[in-house]
Amino acid sequence: MRVLACLPALVLAAILWQLSATPDLAVASGWLDTVTRKAAHIGAFGLLASACVLALRAQRVSVRSALLGGAAIALVYAVIDEVHQSRVPTRNGAVSDVAIDALGIGIASIVLAMAFHRRGRA
Repeated sequence: MRVLACLPALVLAAILWQLSATPDLAVASGWLDTVTRKAAHIGAFGLLASACVLALRAQRVSVRSALLGGAAIALVYAVIDEVHQSRVPTRNGAVSDVAIDALGIGIASIVLAMAFHRRGRA
């Protein structure tokens, strides 16, 4: 079922939305909290981009279009996520977080492009 292929991206987006809505979200203290949260941004948005690419591929979208589309969807969601976060008490949205999210999206896109190329699907 091609519709089910969209479920991982939707679930991940919902989890990210919930985390953004959590006031005073901290995973550690001091610099370790900052490093951990930024690494989580890279990983989470890389996963979101990957899930979007796979969902698009399941809809029979070409590899190139799926890579571009998945990255675009994840980047738009990163912006929406920061705007949402800026409206949560004790949280703030930051353009730098979108840039960090974009780093994760870019890394995931490169890894997926290499994997598709290796399998002869690029």
